[in-house]
Amino acid sequence: MNFQTFVDMVDIPCCVMSVEKTEKETCGEIRILAANQVYKAIMGPGYHDGMVYHELVPRDNKFEDYCFRAAILKQRMHAYVETKALHSWTDQTLIPLASDSDRIGYCQFIFEFTREAETERMAAVSVNTANAVVKAGLTLIRSENFEASLSEVLRVIMDEAEAKVGQILLIDHENGRAVNLCRVLSADAEPLHDVSVQTITYELLCSWEKLIGVSNVIIIQNEQDMEQIWQLNPEWAESMEKNHVRTLVLVPLRRSKEVIGYLYVLNFNTERTVEVKELVELMSFVLGSEIYNHLLLRKLEEISQIDSLTGIRNRRAMKEKMKILQENGACYGVVNIDLNGLKVVNDRDGHEAGDRMLIQGSELLSKVFYQEDLFRTGGDEFVVITDGISREAFDRKVERLRRDVAKNANISFAIGDFWTDGTMDMREAFKIADEKMYADKKAFYDRHPEMRRK
Repeated sequence: MNFQTFVDMVDIPCCVMSVEKTEKETCGEIRILAANQVYKAIMGPGYHDGMVYHELVPRDNKFEDYCFRAAILKQRMHAYVETKALHSWTDQTLIPLASDSDRIGYCQFIFEFTREAETERMAAVSVNTANAVVKAGLTLIRSENFEASLSEVLRVIMDEAEAKVGQILLIDHENGRAVNLCRVLSADAEPLHDVSVQTITYELLCSWEKLIGVSNVIIIQNEQDMEQIWQLNPEWAESMEKNHVRTLVLVPLRRSKEVIGYLYVLNFNTERTVEVKELVELMSFVLGSEIYNHLLLRKLEEISQIDSLTGIRNRRAMKEKMKILQENGACYGVVNIDLNGLKVVNDRDGHEAGDRMLIQGSELLSKVFYQEDLFRTGGDEFVVITDGISREAFDRKVERLRRDVAKNANISFAIGDFWTDGTMDMREAFKIADEKMYADKKAFYDRHPEMRRK
């Protein structure tokens, strides 16, 4: 066949490629035999007939797999993928061509560029993939428990991929750590060498973006692919070996251009690689947006419950904790605390000095009690609510606070405490602690009348 005449009949970028089949029945050398003028104009002066494809564009094992399937296995292949090297998306089709050789096959490669991802092109997927995406999307929308819905979505993906493990990892750049948002194992999955997310370190997580390179996915479906990982990222390859990972499809979760984490499935059915890649890539768009919005809402919720001056939790957060305690009926201790002398400091030295005093006071409290148990409820008022604690342990903490205050020349607290086994009405418990605190405050001002509010 005259390949040049064949490609010149096509108006969009088009070329014909030859693909060798190795003795191991895997993809060998891929060459571009002929291309039309549109293709040559896009690829520039580096192009020449008969060249190995990766002399022209970066090597990509996903693209090689598609070429192998089209030229050797005679499957018509289609993909709509992000092409980072060209800052665009590529709608590409590979069509099998006839060959009289068992070791060399041919395929036609045609493509179109779009600057941004186009929804209609993404939607051109198989019925099975579309059904799985719709099912997963409805799961996210209908569920009131976001974390539980993620597990269900992973199960949908795993069922379609016939995979043993599904996982979502997030990148916490602020604290330099990998966060295991969700992991699901099939009933017959091999036991993990390390169940802790720490097997994937923050540094390793960050290295994946470079490994993905110009593509948008990492696929491991045979020993040849795994050997490539051993060469490029031995730390990760070793971790996968320990955890019995033989096959993998991994895609980044993005919010705009930013990578916020990764979605992947392990030990999937490689006979369905194309469908699995298609599904995981599509779900990454859905999950990336949903997870980002969930984290943003959670962050806003956290911010709304934090006192902006001291960084400890506020009255709103305290009411939430009180509500939970009332529902659970667990034992707890409450400490009502007033910062003595704040008004005098504000009047004498200014509000900046008063703010510093409040910050120092909150820092002192943080050394004794857990951050989640501390609340600033007013100008000079703090509350501690610590649950699931014995009376003896609670008393030791209160006594330590009193000793620390006594040793501090700048901070003085009026302290009232009360412990209950959870059977007492909460309002009564707070009332008793409040009465003790006011008695302590009165004793302080009796000793220091100059610090009494005017």
